[in-house]
Amino acid sequence: MTQKLQYLILEDKSMIIVYCKGKVFIDEVIEFKKKMGNDKNYSPNFNVIYDFRELEFLFELEELSRYVEFISNNKKYIGNRKSAVITNSPNQVVIGIGFDILKNKLPIEVQVCSTVETAFSFLGLPIKDWEFIESLICELRNTQEH
Repeated sequence: MTQKLQYLILEDKSMIIVYCKGKVFIDEVIEFKKKMGNDKNYSPNFNVIYDFRELEFLFELEELSRYVEFISNNKKYIGNRKSAVITNSPNQVVIGIGFDILKNKLPIEVQVCSTVETAFSFLGLPIKDWEFIESLICELRNTQEH
């Protein structure tokens, strides 16, 4: 399985969709966050949908604290937002819940979700937009990483 970490910023919806596939180490997650943060359209206040359903994390909670520290020490990543984490394996759930626990005072509300619909509801996404957002997730899944 090849690794794929992709994102799409929807400025008009104040949202970022992140699709991940393959196996990742914590350093790759941090580098991906840097890449996303350097995008001219990135805002730390945009809500985020993380689709981790095809991802395996190759790190433990202790290493996840490095990611939290990275965000905490870089103001451009700190914003009031909701992050919905779509999962389907225990590995993904542990990392999602682990981030929620470790984030300390970061103003990020995290919910681990087992369905896309639960994620959309948590983010307060209008039902009329659900099909469109789900189609964008599918596009990210089906496109090749550049």
